[in-house]
Amino acid sequence: MKEIIAAIRIEKIGPTKKALLEIGIPGFTAFKAVGRGKRVTDETLLAKRKMSIAKVDPADNKSELLMTEFINGARTFPCRVVIVLVSDADADKVVQAIIKVNRTNYGIGDGKIFVMPLEESIRIRTEETGVAAL
Repeated sequence: MKEIIAAIRIEKIGPTKKALLEIGIPGFTAFKAVGRGKRVTDETLLAKRKMSIAKVDPADNKSELLMTEFINGARTFPCRVVIVLVSDADADKVVQAIIKVNRTNYGIGDGKIFVMPLEESIRIRTEETGVAAL
């Protein structure tokens, strides 16, 4: 069994849910979080990503502060964390489905996926264990 944890853009939760349903994985847990990835210094990527965050008006100090914090790494951003528990056989198709709907053309900020072994699973109501409890 595998535990798949994906940190994704806030606006991608709907498409992610749909993609999981389409591959036969209806169950998952999701919650709100804030975070950020590594600091990006490529000016071309930064320019594209800045425009996706906000329309910067030179007279708007708040927008300018947001952009400065984005560039210098001080800003965290809202995201969604999705946890999916699956059999070993389903792990790759879940990862590929999440990648497919969360990849953008920005080049940065699309999220991260972590895949970890899951030692045991127990359904409280029936006491089923292992894959049957997923």
